[in-house]
Amino acid sequence: MLLGLFLFPPAFVTAQMVNRVNIFPSASIHSHPNSNINIFADIYHSGKFVSYDTSLINFYGNIWQNEKGNLLPDESSSGIDSIGGIFTFSGQFLTPQRIITIGSQLNNGFPNLRIDNLLNVNVETGNLHVNKNLNFVSGNLILSNVDMNVGRKGLGTITGYSNTNFIVTGTAMSGGSLIRSFTGSATTATHYPIGTALGSYTPASVIYKGIPQNIKLRVADNVYNKVNFPEYVYKTWIMVRDFPDAAGTVNLTIQHNSQDEGIEYFKNRSEAYVTRYDQNLTGLWDIVASVPTITPGSITTRAAVFNAYMNTRLNVGAIKTTEYFSKSVIKKDVDENTPVNIPDAISPNGDGLNDTYIIVKRLTTDKLRFEVYSRNMVLVYQNLDYQNEFDGTGNMGGFLGSSVPDGIYYYLISVNGAKGIPGYLVINR
Repeated sequence: MLLGLFLFPPAFVTAQMVNRVNIFPSASIHSHPNSNINIFADIYHSGKFVSYDTSLINFYGNIWQNEKGNLLPDESSSGIDSIGGIFTFSGQFLTPQRIITIGSQLNNGFPNLRIDNLLNVNVETGNLHVNKNLNFVSGNLILSNVDMNVGRKGLGTITGYSNTNFIVTGTAMSGGSLIRSFTGSATTATHYPIGTALGSYTPASVIYKGIPQNIKLRVADNVYNKVNFPEYVYKTWIMVRDFPDAAGTVNLTIQHNSQDEGIEYFKNRSEAYVTRYDQNLTGLWDIVASVPTITPGSITTRAAVFNAYMNTRLNVGAIKTTEYFSKSVIKKDVDENTPVNIPDAISPNGDGLNDTYIIVKRLTTDKLRFEVYSRNMVLVYQNLDYQNEFDGTGNMGGFLGSSVPDGIYYYLISVNGAKGIPGYLVINR
């Protein structure tokens, strides 16, 4: 099952039922320069597997599991400072493949990983590390709520990525991310070829100046902490750092597809800009000057992506540990239309205290549109000329005339037809 210049003590490596190879903790295996190894079985690796520069390890099995204590060093004495071999995950036998890491250790991953499987490779259980190069030939790398770390100390490259070959993070606001390492002094962009799902390639690139550290990115569907977002791209790019950097700056370029645009965004694309989440703002997302939109999208190592649009935000400062970015075309702040008081809870139990949701208008002539949504975004109450009568009784859909359950709800308030003001409402009887 293992063919090539592949040397190991036979007592420490066993095959089970032809389709599984165990590399035991005491085993030390070497794939020497110019060797070409073909592995057709599943691998359960807890020993030491050294691969030298110019060696090729072609994996055709279904599962490669790196168990606790395993090592995948290159030919250097440290095991991480040279080139190492190329581990290719191949879908020649028309089956998806899985990488499982148990007891993940930093800088102890494949020296070079090549994805060549049209049915994709799934990364499961533990974080995956690639020390030198991640290369895409065909297919995608799908993160199942784990992180993918490429490189260290400003090193590490990703090649071959495109709108059909990239890292899939998942659609939620939390989950797996792509981690890149920064020295804090580079002047060229580091690319993040990521997307929420197969066929939804929405990558980013980062130029970071500041304290050396890792920065990880994922992209999610919808706009963080927003209920209604026709003026936005339906994506949130989430940036997480090792630690905050008040003096550091980021130049961020993000690329989206036309099908991800809200209707108002589509109508006003020339006014687009990269917006940043700020919980202290009434509208939650900041408003900055528009920046040029570039198309087709060029965050790819292959042909430019048509119907894809790139926008850049320069010198983002005061960077927190977690930041949220999207794109917007909103040009006017909502503050001038914000009511004087918007409560965050009601207790409609008939005791005369906080029984209804009372919004104090800035002007008596203001006209309020008030909507309440459940946590799964179902509209339960709507009033186009709200007069402070909501007492927890719904008037939409299945809640028409019925009390909605206690819990957390989203609201959207629009004053005199202005942009909607979103927020949270707690109902506790």
